[in-house]
Amino acid sequence: MLARRLLPVEFQSFNDRYGAPFGRHQFVVDTADRVGGPLAGVLRTSAARRWRGPFAFQWNTRTRTYEYPWVHHQVAALGPSRVLEIGGALSGLQFALAAEGHDVHNVDPFLDYGDGAYTVDPIAEHAALNRAFRTDVTLHRSTLPEAALPGRFDAVVCVSTIEHLTREDIAATLAAAMDALVPGGLVVLTVDLFLDLAPFTDRTSNRWGTNVSIGWLQETLGGAELVAGDPDELYGTAGFSTEAVLSRLEEFVMGAEYPQLAQLVAFRIDG
Repeated sequence: MLARRLLPVEFQSFNDRYGAPFGRHQFVVDTADRVGGPLAGVLRTSAARRWRGPFAFQWNTRTRTYEYPWVHHQVAALGPSRVLEIGGALSGLQFALAAEGHDVHNVDPFLDYGDGAYTVDPIAEHAALNRAFRTDVTLHRSTLPEAALPGRFDAVVCVSTIEHLTREDIAATLAAAMDALVPGGLVVLTVDLFLDLAPFTDRTSNRWGTNVSIGWLQETLGGAELVAGDPDELYGTAGFSTEAVLSRLEEFVMGAEYPQLAQLVAFRIDG
């Protein structure tokens, strides 16, 4: 399915609880950064980080308003689980899941995509966020195919990362994800859908990546069972229609700075 503008009550509750997707009190932080002085230092303390919430420390698009609670909903349905996040970087989902009792591992090489850049030491910052939110997320600074992971996981989640990768890297990442899962485990994905790229235009890539066929992702996952997500709204499936998407844009949440929608899909992997 495509992420909606209107949020279910439980999704809004998740965002309110954790300050997703942008964090809380950003005006205060921006003001402190501009004027400097003691307040800027205070805002780096654990207490101030908790006040700002776990989603305050990485840039997000507006579509994450729906993406994060939707992914959380898929994982929460499993009960306390071992969860592997691909490309979690410094985003808040890993800490929210860990705070709810999941054993969370985050695999991310901390590469610089698009125009973004890390202005902090990501390893030190991740450790500081763990302390602030009293969590114990394990960080692996690596790509998934190269990561040495302890044991297997009930779910692999990936929020808006697949579209940044090459086709070869996607295939290798999904193969490693299947290897990392227990029998019957879930792969939960959100994948950006860019309105300035094929199949909407003749253009094939932009500064953020490409439009990746969800049908091809399913094939790459060995024909895994689709367990969440309307296939008619997923690029690369038999029922997908560019005309249908464009005629319903008012239903979908769109990035404020770029013409981008968010596809949401979950697959169950057989043993």
